Amino acid sequence: MIKGPIYFDFASSTPVNEQVYEAMAPYFLSYFGNASSSTHMQGELASKAVVNAKSQISKLVNCKEDEVFFTSGSTESIKLAISQVFYNSLGTGNHIVTSKAEHKAVLNTCKDLEKIGAQVTYLDVDENGKIDMQALEQSIGKNTVLVVLMHVNNETGVVTDIRDIGTLCKKKNILFFTDATQSYGKLPLNFQEEHIDILCFNAHKIYGPKGIGGLLIKSTAKTKSGIMVKQLIESVNLGTQNVPGIVGLGKSSELAMSEMKTNYERIQKLNTRFQQELHQLELGKVNAVSATKSPYILNVQLLLETPDIVYHPRRVKVTIAGRTKVTHPRRAKVTHL
Repeated sequence: MIKGPIYFDFASSTPVNEQVYEAMAPYFLSYFGNASSSTHMQGELASKAVVNAKSQISKLVNCKEDEVFFTSGSTESIKLAISQVFYNSLGTGNHIVTSKAEHKAVLNTCKDLEKIGAQVTYLDVDENGKIDMQALEQSIGKNTVLVVLMHVNNETGVVTDIRDIGTLCKKKNILFFTDATQSYGKLPLNFQEEHIDILCFNAHKIYGPKGIGGLLIKSTAKTKSGIMVKQLIESVNLGTQNVPGIVGLGKSSELAMSEMKTNYERIQKLNTRFQQELHQLELGKVNAVSATKSPYILNVQLLLETPDIVYHPRRVKVTIAGRTKVTHPRRAKVTHL
């Protein structure tokens, strides 16, 4: 018998896998050296662990090891990448293209940059949460320096065709940044072939630890002013590295790669069954039903007379979604989607 609420919101966070925890543990207790201090054994062991994690990540998404940069998570990665590209493109352009359906980390960063002169185009999405490729192409102009569009939407699960977007951006010679937080380790990603210049991800969506994530920066990616994006990130991505977290991210990436097909098929079956039960019991309906979606996220409208019960875990035994994904119970603020 399970005691306490059943937690469904793994799109928000997941527990740490035991194998990940075991891989991390020695770097808290035994191999505690600073990875930047390679003049002694402790530092060398820590440095090797960081290199190994980069190798594990590169195998998962087909990137080069030196294209991997570690951060505290996707929010930091998003703010860092967008801001650095914008600041170092002044004089050549100040226009960013994104969508109204992006994660708040992207929208808030863009709003902040608008206060200091950025021009931002927020593309609409249709009833299935998709952007119009023609509208995207028409929005790109001579002052455009960056296109920012997520791979899998964190609320609807809608999958964006990043290969087509990447191809368009390459043709237009515009940097393309995708937020892959909800697809990393869950859906196939090919950093080299999908024409992505910048990609963010984190560990705690794939049974890794919180507080660690990263950026992939393509070796050839340049701002309009000709500055290598890798150099921009290297110049600000400083400080002591979180070696245990990095080890955890590497191990969770390795496990995600080996279990991706099995996990996808299992979750797809659960998703389908949940939808069938929801329909049969007339409890709700699925949103964005015609879109291509990740099975890991299911967005529904509940047909309950008192839907507020969902947001009070002490009164129910199922935690369906985090407050930020639907509405805040105190303010009754509806999600931007």
